Amino acid sequence: MGRAQPHDQAARARPWLIASMLAIGWAMFTITVLHLISSHDPVYDTLSSYAFTDRGTGLLGASLLSLAIGSLALLGALHAASVPLSRTTKILFGSWSLGLSAAALFPASYPENPAPVSGEIHQYSCVVAFLSLVGIGVSMRDRLRGLPEYAAARALIGRLTLVGLAGLVLFACSYVLTKFPANPAIHGLSDVVAVGVTQRLSLVVDVLLLCGLMKIAARTSTGELGRVTVETGRTARMQENDRFVLGEPAMSGPVDQGGACLAAVDRVQHHSFRTPEKP
Repeated sequence: MGRAQPHDQAARARPWLIASMLAIGWAMFTITVLHLISSHDPVYDTLSSYAFTDRGTGLLGASLLSLAIGSLALLGALHAASVPLSRTTKILFGSWSLGLSAAALFPASYPENPAPVSGEIHQYSCVVAFLSLVGIGVSMRDRLRGLPEYAAARALIGRLTLVGLAGLVLFACSYVLTKFPANPAIHGLSDVVAVGVTQRLSLVVDVLLLCGLMKIAARTSTGELGRVTVETGRTARMQENDRFVLGEPAMSGPVDQGGACLAAVDRVQHHSFRTPEKP
């Protein structure tokens, strides 16, 4: 069975991409509105505290659920666009979305709103979710290794994943510091590395990673990624033993010195492989 043509991939991926963009865009819109209308302090208050607010109650849960739905739609877009995905990546997409959903349905526990069981579920759901997103970046970067047409995409994913991991570590450190309010030195440090700021920076990088994956799905579906030409006398992504190009057996076309046929994605220009003779 031949590879899907770019226009077929685009037609399949477009609904998933639109759904993903709308859902993630709505999530960012609702969380922004919540920050504008709530009296919470975005520098020192975590996002979880916005579940209990004077204005905008329910917006935090709606935002998290929308982000989870948009992430699942993004996975559908990547699959429809034929972006190489490992089973690990798919599982991590599921755990990221499930963690967000659980965090939305089970709010954190606070002294003024005690709910110990819900608070435990919320806390561990957040840990699973944000670690899963870092894992998505790592697994996709590993899956795209050795694919020349995805070199730029792999570099982008690698940079965003590294920044996301650094942001997550910074947020974790600032969160731990808030657990020691009686210690003056630690309390002063927690004012410098404010937990609200570090959490929001980490979330922004996470959303940028999702947007980067969205861009990869869009470009792959339209054929901007995945096109490889065959240069004179050379093959693209040729495996040494099986002589495969882009995962397809080379059934016909020009032959190399070992007698194996060469293939390209779109077409092969039949130029002689011999070095032109000098006049």
